[in-house]
Amino acid sequence: MTTYTVTGVRKVLSEDFTHRHLEGVCTDDRAHHDLAAVIASINAGNTWRTKAGGYEETIKVTSECPAPGCTVAPYIETNPRSLRKDNLERLEPC
Repeated sequence: MTTYTVTGVRKVLSEDFTHRHLEGVCTDDRAHHDLAAVIASINAGNTWRTKAGGYEETIKVTSECPAPGCTVAPYIETNPRSLRKDNLERLEPC
């Protein structure tokens, strides 16, 4: 299996214009991977980890975007309540 290191995220405006959610991630080799590809890779047994600001965290698949009423599912997360870079949602844009 392969381990991927995520250093940034791409977000898009939700269909209801209430929030921005993940569209995909960028890895340390500057490649972009959309949400579906990351989820399929994790489900296939590969490991995806964030690395930014001195923090590292394993990315996991979750049932849906955490924003109330959002229909994007499945989704990915790390440490969703954290205000630090161990929260996938807090990584810099790529």
